[in-house]
Amino acid sequence: MYVVLPGCRCIVCGAEAGDLPVCKKCAETYFAVKSVKSGLCAHCGKQLISEHNLCMSCRENSVLIHVDSVYPLFSYRLWASLALCRWKLDGERVFSMFFAGLLQKRLKELYALKGDFVIVPVPPRPGKIRRTGWDQIDELSKILENFYEFPFCRILERYSVVEQKRLDKTERMESIGKSYGVKRNVFAVPERICLLDDVLTTGATLESCAVKLKEAGAKEVFAVTLFTVDR
Repeated sequence: MYVVLPGCRCIVCGAEAGDLPVCKKCAETYFAVKSVKSGLCAHCGKQLISEHNLCMSCRENSVLIHVDSVYPLFSYRLWASLALCRWKLDGERVFSMFFAGLLQKRLKELYALKGDFVIVPVPPRPGKIRRTGWDQIDELSKILENFYEFPFCRILERYSVVEQKRLDKTERMESIGKSYGVKRNVFAVPERICLLDDVLTTGATLESCAVKLKEAGAKEVFAVTLFTVDR
């Protein structure tokens, strides 16, 4: 399901890090999971600078209409961006266990704040797992479900085979409500859903999923992501 390699070296300082890609000291310094109450936009989860409660983007022209809130762990900068590239582009699957450990902290906090909910992972492109042997979100989901015992419900499917990163902003906006859907054999969806994805860029992916989930009967759809592109 996942790969853990012994004798890893920290991607930040280069020290031996055991079976994880970041040593304990650098994890506490650069990958500390802050509370959702610590100066984040109440809607998209981006770090607030001077605005009160909502960032300027969410107050003026938010893409996230059907997504009630987003709770990213980190901004996509510096060591965070390096970690994501080595995980997704270089296929270093040792990061899966590391990221899952960080995500479970955020999910536990949200359970304490919101009560019960079901996690719905954003599905991969059709045929991706068959072609590459794995998908990052699929692997995270299995770790969070099997090791940390969070409830998952895999009810979404993806129609588009084009990678989101290959679309410009206009194309991403035009894909909302078209790229994802609820599986045909699903006749009821949970009322409170937490979407799980790796990066919040424009918000088009999360919004596209939320549109279909709310059409199918979900009352609240929020999201947790590893990173947010806030520049």
